[in-house]
Amino acid sequence: MWTPTSASIRDNAVADFQPARWAPGGHLQTIAGYYFPIPPKMNQPQFHLVKLNDGDALQLYENRPAATAPARGVVLLMHGLGGTAQSPYMHRLAAAFQEQSWIVFRMNHRGCGAGRGLARQLYHSGKSDDVSAALQFVAKSYSDLPLVAVGFSLSGNALLKLLGEKIHPIPANLRGAIAVCPPIHLSLCSAALARKRNWIYAQRFVRMLKTSLRERTEDFPDFPRFNFPWNLTLRQFDEICTAPLNGFASAEDYYQKCSARQFLTGIHLPAFLLACDNDPFIPQETFHDLPRHKFLQTQITRSGGHMGFVAAEKTLWGNRQWLEYMMLKWAEKFIALGG
Repeated sequence: MWTPTSASIRDNAVADFQPARWAPGGHLQTIAGYYFPIPPKMNQPQFHLVKLNDGDALQLYENRPAATAPARGVVLLMHGLGGTAQSPYMHRLAAAFQEQSWIVFRMNHRGCGAGRGLARQLYHSGKSDDVSAALQFVAKSYSDLPLVAVGFSLSGNALLKLLGEKIHPIPANLRGAIAVCPPIHLSLCSAALARKRNWIYAQRFVRMLKTSLRERTEDFPDFPRFNFPWNLTLRQFDEICTAPLNGFASAEDYYQKCSARQFLTGIHLPAFLLACDNDPFIPQETFHDLPRHKFLQTQITRSGGHMGFVAAEKTLWGNRQWLEYMMLKWAEKFIALGG
């Protein structure tokens, strides 16, 4: 069985990111990355349900390559807070992998997107059990192919937590994991979102969370009702709703127990963490003094925003979508290193 080393992964690293001249800062990168044009419609996906132990279910989209060539591997993509399997970044990355002969699964977290009505419980940053269930389903479906997982933001934290805590099953054919802008110190990130300069982002997240609650009260008549202040913050939402619904004593208890940073030294398969210094709501100090060990490689760029990474120069694909290019290259490296 292959055992990686820091050098073997680092030697394969892709060049550092340089932002587009018209989007040098974190806010512009974040907005540009979100609204970057999505590719033409992919082929019709197949839908799958992943049943969970508590009676809820997750929905997965599966897109197979259009080409007749054998699939190179299978990838599971997981969205961030407020996203869905159809979010622009999910769609772009799925199209990129599919174009390169990968089988692509896109996960809707509990109740998200077309998965509405399938889950009574809310998802959150620590739902590593849900990530495990989705990976197990994909691995069972394609046990003969190498598997790579990509988690964006909230999902990146849950993915790293899964790999390091060693509580929930991890498929034998999982060759590597990628976490993009993961909030691995949840308390710091919650405080950053509360800053005035991040008011627009915070309000957007709160609005989407309230919508998810309203949908559950419509779909599940016995779902509890909550009274929120008119100027609700994300931390207050976690204090009033997320924590009690998931068995945590408080928002801070939830943040402390679910932050992936504390689990990083337990990771035992190749993992790559991508983040940047000017992410509007994931502070630089989130990634200060990260533990060094042979299975985790990090790349912290100077710019990129939150999951933006719109580049100054075109990639070898002929576009400026550095993030998508980077993800595919790392997935290919994991397969090559894994033998």
